[in-house]
Parts: sequence; structure tokens; C-alpha cells
Amino acid sequence: MNRLLLTALLAIATIWTFQAHAPSSYEESLKQLAEGVIADAAKAKRDRLAVLDFTDAKGAITPIGQFLAEELSTQILVAGELKVIDRTIVSSTLKKFHVTQLEPAQAKSVKRVAKAVHADAFLTGAYLDSPDGFRVTVKLLSPSTVQSLGATRGMIPKTGPLV
Repeated sequence: MNRLLLTALLAIATIWTFQAHAPSSYEESLKQLAEGVIADAAKAKRDRLAVLDFTDAKGAITPIGQFLAEELSTQILVAGELKVIDRTIVSSTLKKFHVTQLEPAQAKSVKRVAKAVHADAFLTGAYLDSPDGFRVTVKLLSPSTVQSLGATRGMIPKTGPLV
């Protein structure tokens, strides 16, 4: 009986320790991704980012993509070096100007969207679900040319809120 109780307590302690450390790796991964975005924005001399929902490997917007975009936006705001335009405002403005994709063919409309939301760069992202977590790639795009200003990528573990 004592051996069973000891085994159960050890199992509970192991699970509790894992859960206590899991969010820190999640937070650390987000922080590293945000630092990459901030460095790219500083290099390109951009300080107002319009964030779009992230897409999956097929290009579809999913709840996970929306969550990752929101989490990264918040982490960038917490750092305090950049201004972030909320992704819901950006999305509705893109619809208003009939922009379906950020591509050079729609550069004039993309530029009008950026002017409407007061952004000097767009932040786009995509993720790939893997057994280890979510591989996230984030790009900064110029509103006038719809060309990449920089990119960063990282792995977000399936811990914390992504369990």
C-alpha cells in the first residue's frame, strides 16, 4: 500500500513539474519569435505593423492561426518597441478594399489598406503542425511593393494554451 501511494505521489509530482515548466518554453518560444520580428522591423525602419491571421500549410485561416497571430501580436506589444494594429481591424479593412491576398498584383489596393490602418508594414504568418509543435514562419511585407522586408521562424511547442 505504501509503495502504491509513493508511486502515485511521484507520478503526480512529475506531471505537476512538467506542467509548471511547459508554459515557460511556450512563452520563451513566443518571445524569440517576437524578437525576430522586432529586429526585422528595426532593420527595415518600420514601427507600425498590421497583423494578419496566420494560415496553415494549405493557406487556410484556422482558429490556431488566429490564436498564434494574436499571441505574437501581444508579445510584440509587451516588448513595447512597435505599434501593432489589431488583426480584426486589418482583416475588415482588407475586405473593404477587396484585397484577397497580399501579392504584387494587388499592390495599389494593399497600399490603400496600409494607409487606412496607418501601417508601414504587414505581418503575415504560416504554421505547420508537427509532432513537436507548430513550426511558425513570420514575414514582414512592404505595403508599397508587397515584397518581403524580413522573415523569422521558430517552433512553438504544444504546451501551455496549445495543449
